[in-house]
Amino acid sequence: MTITLDNTLLRLEVAPEVGGSVVRFEALRKDGPIDLFRPGSSRDTDPNRMALYPLVPWSNRISGGGFEWQGEHYPLEPNRDDQRFPIHGDAWQQEWTVRQQTTNQLTLGLESRHQPPFDYRASLIYRIDGAALTVELVVTHLGERPAPYGMGVHPWFMRTGDVRIDAPSDGVWEGDEDQLPTCWRAIADKPEWDLRRDGALPDDKIDNLFTGWNGHARLRWPSRDLTLYIDTDPACPRYLVYSPGASADFFCFEPVTHDVDAHHRQVPLDHGLIELGKGQTIRSRFRFQVTA
Repeated sequence: MTITLDNTLLRLEVAPEVGGSVVRFEALRKDGPIDLFRPGSSRDTDPNRMALYPLVPWSNRISGGGFEWQGEHYPLEPNRDDQRFPIHGDAWQQEWTVRQQTTNQLTLGLESRHQPPFDYRASLIYRIDGAALTVELVVTHLGERPAPYGMGVHPWFMRTGDVRIDAPSDGVWEGDEDQLPTCWRAIADKPEWDLRRDGALPDDKIDNLFTGWNGHARLRWPSRDLTLYIDTDPACPRYLVYSPGASADFFCFEPVTHDVDAHHRQVPLDHGLIELGKGQTIRSRFRFQVTA
């Protein structure tokens, strides 16, 4: 079952049972609706074929079969058949329940206790207001022992030949064949990945995390007469860009709070993870504002 929000300017379709995913996000124009995210299908059960899903309690990959925290080892198994390492947390692979619904806002809830140390309660709030969609994530740790948390959102966008990205950064992490970070490069040294001022996506595959972001970005599709502004609160200091290449019909621009595989850095909290004790909460808002 999907739920639709509609305010005459925007229409949002959400599938609570499929990881709380957005199925479709459209601007309602006089000449007909236009997709703002790559559309999914209400019949699909794979979040990776949807338009957006939440990243909780971490983003991207954790290597090494797990990680250690405060002297305790926590094993983690891969959660996708095509991935060597667990990826994107577990909230996107669970059913969310509807807690509250109005004409322009939907609140979903999830309580997860199956993957130590991540015992948590989460709220996922979708709200359309004027020409903007706000996605809010609220996560409370329920475990007795502290645990490191991160979050983000994973939207898919339509890739056209003229799409341009304006997203500040100071550097980017290069990765190995498993897409784990190997070397940080100043963005000035990687002009083919420079997306600071109306940058074009590279023709080759990109699956890399950018640092030094100010939490604000602009995506433009001149051929579609479409501009989308992305704003995060509090400001996310990182974003990840993914696309298989120029022949793909999509790309992902993912605002996230921490580095890829931050759990294995010497000081993980310096790489964006946030340690929560029992009852402590983190929250983030992600706003998508459309203009013609």
